Amino acid sequence: MTGSVSTMIIEILTGKFEIPQEEVAQSTVFEDLAVDSLALLEMSLLLEKRLGVSIAEGVLTSQQSIDEAARAVEALGAPAAAGSTV
Repeated sequence: MTGSVSTMIIEILTGKFEIPQEEVAQSTVFEDLAVDSLALLEMSLLLEKRLGVSIAEGVLTSQQSIDEAARAVEALGAPAAAGSTV
């Protein structure tokens, strides 16, 4: 299940990138939030540090929803039940 990784991504978007919580849902596409490739790269680095996985450039794209991104990160071996901190 992608719940914890999705939650972690949402926490990064609302905390680090200061996107209002009401604009963010698991089905929200990064592009709709004006999250660009540089922000996605920064998010990848944060997720790598928190989850202990390597996320190659291009794994996260602006056309993905938060849920799709979470599944892509989990496919790299990220634990679905990882703890989260902002």
